[in-house]
Amino acid sequence: MPPPKSPLAAGELAEFEEVARLIAQARRKVWSGVSRALAPQGESVLGWAVVATLARLGPLSQRDLAEMIGQHPAGISRQLAELDTAGLTTRTPDAGDRRCRLVALTPAGRRWHRRWRPRVLAAVGGVLGVLDAGERDGLRALLHKVLAPSVVKAEPARRRAVRATLR
Repeated sequence: MPPPKSPLAAGELAEFEEVARLIAQARRKVWSGVSRALAPQGESVLGWAVVATLARLGPLSQRDLAEMIGQHPAGISRQLAELDTAGLTTRTPDAGDRRCRLVALTPAGRRWHRRWRPRVLAAVGGVLGVLDAGERDGLRALLHKVLAPSVVKAEPARRRAVRATLR
């Protein structure tokens, strides 16, 4: 029996593979730039990603945090152990689901975020500086469109739901 025919022509498949590769390479380039800014001081890109996401969205479950950052939950768990030890984050049981742990920034975590944010923004600007403001806006809009149904539109609703459980 012949294999099922793909709905994509060979050229379309090559285009999708190229786009996926370019997105991965762009992410790696941004993360490398941020790493160069953080690593000399003993800080990590993943630590920054966790703290910045919590600063932007407020408390999240470990699973949601991993999804938002695009990391495996086990890697997030290890990073959270380091951030907890440093006093930057806390993990508490979710009142609505005792199996779930909510991650939140501590006051020290918020200060850490404010301290490193200008350096991280400068590093990202060094990578994305090849684009003018209109191109950066266009890139952001396209990425939001690609992610729309799952991650990007879920952010405000998830933030409200988590904050409601903390009251």
